[in-house]
Amino acid sequence: MSMELNMESFGSMIDNIIAGICFFEYENGQLTPIFTNEGLFRMLGYSRTQGIRYLKKIEMSIIPEDLPRFRQAIADVLKDDGAVDVEFRTVTGSGGLRWLYARGNLYAREGGKYIIVTIIQDISERKNAEEELRQQAERLHILSAAEGGKIIDYNAKTDVMVIKSSGDYGIADERIQNKYLEKFDDASIHKEDVAYYKSVMEGLLKSPKHDTIEFRIKWFDEEYTWYQANLTSLLGAEGYVTRIVGRMLNIHEKKLKELELLLRAEKDGLTGLYNQSATMQLIQNAIRESAPGSLNALMIIDLDNFKEVNDLTGHSQGDKMLVETANVLSDIFKGGDIVGRIGGDEYMVFMKNLNSIFDADRMAGQIVKDVNYTFEFEEQTIPVTCSVGVAIFPYHGNSYEELFDKADRALYTAKANGKCGYRIYDAATTMVYHANRKNAEYSPEKGMDRNPQIEDMVMQILFEDKDMESALRSTLELMTAKYHFHRSYICGNEALPVSRTVQFALPGYEIGKETKEQYELKRVVSEILYESFHKASVIHDYDLTAEEMRDYFRAKGIKSMLYYPITSKGEFQGAIVFENHEDVQLEFRESQMEEISSLFRILEAHILQIGLMDRLEDFVTQIAVFDNLDSFVYIVNPDTYELSFINKKVLMNTPEVKIGDVCYKALQNRDTPCEDCILKKLNKEDAHCRCTEERFNYSLRSWNRASASWLECKEQNGLALINCIDISEYFIG
Repeated sequence: MSMELNMESFGSMIDNIIAGICFFEYENGQLTPIFTNEGLFRMLGYSRTQGIRYLKKIEMSIIPEDLPRFRQAIADVLKDDGAVDVEFRTVTGSGGLRWLYARGNLYAREGGKYIIVTIIQDISERKNAEEELRQQAERLHILSAAEGGKIIDYNAKTDVMVIKSSGDYGIADERIQNKYLEKFDDASIHKEDVAYYKSVMEGLLKSPKHDTIEFRIKWFDEEYTWYQANLTSLLGAEGYVTRIVGRMLNIHEKKLKELELLLRAEKDGLTGLYNQSATMQLIQNAIRESAPGSLNALMIIDLDNFKEVNDLTGHSQGDKMLVETANVLSDIFKGGDIVGRIGGDEYMVFMKNLNSIFDADRMAGQIVKDVNYTFEFEEQTIPVTCSVGVAIFPYHGNSYEELFDKADRALYTAKANGKCGYRIYDAATTMVYHANRKNAEYSPEKGMDRNPQIEDMVMQILFEDKDMESALRSTLELMTAKYHFHRSYICGNEALPVSRTVQFALPGYEIGKETKEQYELKRVVSEILYESFHKASVIHDYDLTAEEMRDYFRAKGIKSMLYYPITSKGEFQGAIVFENHEDVQLEFRESQMEEISSLFRILEAHILQIGLMDRLEDFVTQIAVFDNLDSFVYIVNPDTYELSFINKKVLMNTPEVKIGDVCYKALQNRDTPCEDCILKKLNKEDAHCRCTEERFNYSLRSWNRASASWLECKEQNGLALINCIDISEYFIG
């Protein structure tokens, strides 16, 4: 049966081709689809309406790492030197990730307008096969060094664990466990090691890295045996860990000897914890055996006012307090962490293999919370609290001595700030190390020359530190080092929600204990300077015309000053001040002043925002809740589209988004508000109005259920809350 090949049948054939055929018009940097067959939409899982919208904004759905390659391909096509090929990853209508292959050619050109014809194919299966071959080669490379012991190969996609014996008993065997983590059977692993083992596995699944773990496991009906597992997690094409491989070595005899030595002479007689010498030795061993890139924390815990309580109640009662505190610490820390008593009322903990600094932050907070109980004595209720100082390996030192010194200093700071709290040594410096540890050196005394992300670090400090003044102090510390100052502080009137303790100084430039009168003098000087300097300004002693100002600079040894007035509704509230005591000719480039001004605005917004929250108690409570939700939370001004708040989850997943950004620019990469913006659907006459939609979030690269409601319903400058829950798994399912 013959078929006439007319335009209608020809068009039908093109529409039914599995590959995509697309004509684009390119003009002034804008790529616009003018013809597309149905095969492309079927391939990507879009309806025609959705597909056209996708093609108009195709760059927003391409994985950022592949965008430069995509843009270069367009530039090459415009040269009209023949067909151009490009491969890139894109997000489909279901929220899945697909590899596409595009072959484009220049069809026509008229002035600045170009017509490009493109054939698009889905090559995900080929790419996945290539990735599997690459991973197999990498696994073989890693496992080729695994002589002896047992080989581990865990497939995260299928949740299958394979453990192969390579000669422990001279007989080769293979143990396969399906649904290994989903239905984790802890019967084979010693109960004291289960939590530690699972935490290491979960850490390896979060990001590609190396880790080492020692744990006890039994095979079939044998006794528990000590093994050391050296594990490596591998990243797949999907962008997440798909494999964990490594080997297990039998270290049973060696471990038993170590434990025997510890049991003989290394326990504290009163509490049962490690004694001082054992604690020090074990921490030194742990530091020496730490894998490259590992993160550990040393904590010193000191009971507050223990001497006074001990003198009041007697030594026997004091001993009960020491034992109770030891029991609390033993309940908090398990597995491979080291817990010891190093003095009368001092304890030490060494946490191994942290996922991030915030693990140490969280656990230090847990210690302060749990070592907070009352002690009854002769009808008196005696409160028991503690202070904690924390140092992070390797950021604050690579030896026990260095870490102990830094943790001890942090402990002193915690006690000086009211006790019953904790402090991570040099929190701002830690942020810098965390961001630049591979390619930069930093110390507070030398300053820091390489840090293009200081705004992000400041934002992270302000949102991660639970104590507002501690966060501000850490920020002063970071900026003092970054811009080579010697001393810094924030001062203001009574309405400003900071105390006079918010200050920082390099060694040798400490302010010392400041009287109320001295603080008031700083505030008055700052207010006088506001009469001449209304924005971020560098002030030299020779710039001052008022004699009293010059006298103040000379008396304090100030050669130059970076000054920023904090204002609200045009009224002076206080100032942020950085002092330089050596460089008379201190100057900043224009780009540096822009960066500094931006930091000052962030600090000012943070201070004044908290001041507002203090007056709105219910609002404060909501903010505290929002910050700890496992969803993406934004507070937006619907009139200006400015972000007034983002919670921790947003900050950690999209660090480029900042308070003060315009939401449609920061979140959707648009120059104008979204046509279907959910904020436009909120009724300003209904304070209880609520809207919910499901949409793809381009900044988070995931499908979200977004709910918008009023936080403050006002005619002008109201505040709207947007809460986004990741529903990608639901969409994919």
